Amino acid sequence: MAIILYGNRLSPFVEKVYRGLKLKQLPFQLHQSHGPFDVRRNNPTTGKMPALDLNGQKLFDSTLILRAIDECKPEPPLVSPAPRIAAHQRLLEDWADESLYWYGMVLRWNVPANAACTIDGISRELLPILRPLAKALGPRLIASQTRAQGMGRLPLDVLLRELDGHLANLVQLLGDGPFFFGVSQPSIADLAIFGQLGFLHSTVTPEGVAAVEKHPELLEFYQRLDALTD
Repeated sequence: MAIILYGNRLSPFVEKVYRGLKLKQLPFQLHQSHGPFDVRRNNPTTGKMPALDLNGQKLFDSTLILRAIDECKPEPPLVSPAPRIAAHQRLLEDWADESLYWYGMVLRWNVPANAACTIDGISRELLPILRPLAKALGPRLIASQTRAQGMGRLPLDVLLRELDGHLANLVQLLGDGPFFFGVSQPSIADLAIFGQLGFLHSTVTPEGVAAVEKHPELLEFYQRLDALTD
């Protein structure tokens, strides 16, 4: 089986797929993307990371990629055989991708000091000719996306208060089990939450680090899944 994952692990969605492949114990190659043209070449459909070549089949979107991987290698399953638990897993995955993600984006791009660190780190992965353009336009363009989405319009104290509430809710959903919804094996929900927690708990977003570390149960969950998929 030939598998190539295209993307940068700074992306929580690339990390989500990366850890899913590790969980499945599938051998694969990781090809880092070096700019928007590189990304679009590997994923002309949406122009976003990640993309996956699965035995010559071009796949995009982390959810669709993991679904295809699960069909290709059913064990261990990424969705519970119990319909109610599976529904919860799919909903939590979607919430992590579509809502929790934007808290990390606002902390990275709408806080000036964080934006400077973020673009500096990203620029190192780009072709030298693209670096000045990325530094000049990147922070402004991406911050405008967070405002268009709505989360970027919130005052920072309000954003952090809302984030803390969501993280507290995650602790309740995790409960006493090793993974979400009381299952013994990670699911798509766990992979999605793992990616977003790593995105928040980053040196470029000290506010995110402080928010996550207020909830040691989530750190323990993160470390548990990290050890399982390292």
